[in-house]
Amino acid sequence: MTEPLLKVCADCGDLTDAARCIACKPREAKKSATARGYGSAWQRLSTRARRLQPWCSDCGAVNDLTVDHSKDAWEAHEAGREITIDLVDVVCRACNSRRGQARDLGTQPVKGASGPTGKAKFPSQNGRPQ
Repeated sequence: MTEPLLKVCADCGDLTDAARCIACKPREAKKSATARGYGSAWQRLSTRARRLQPWCSDCGAVNDLTVDHSKDAWEAHEAGREITIDLVDVVCRACNSRRGQARDLGTQPVKGASGPTGKAKFPSQNGRPQ
């Protein structure tokens, strides 16, 4: 069997098997946060979690904090239930990206060694400690 003939990338001139190489291929526009399932309820939950725990659970950073959801959180969302604060974790953007990449690869992220670590203890939705 013969290999397919290579073509010249229309943008950079590298050889490729398509009209454009992987580096030059236009990327799909990213959906908005709301379209990806992060609506106003998620925004309120995220704000509350970051107010209750103003540091990253993984590395202790206090800047550029985000909220990472557990697998159980999106299972609840898909089932039409509310995502609650016990199903999320406050992490900085860099640690959240590492966690996402680890989930995509099926591995565990490496946690940082500095600052506070572990999951914060949040009160339950009804105000009583868990």
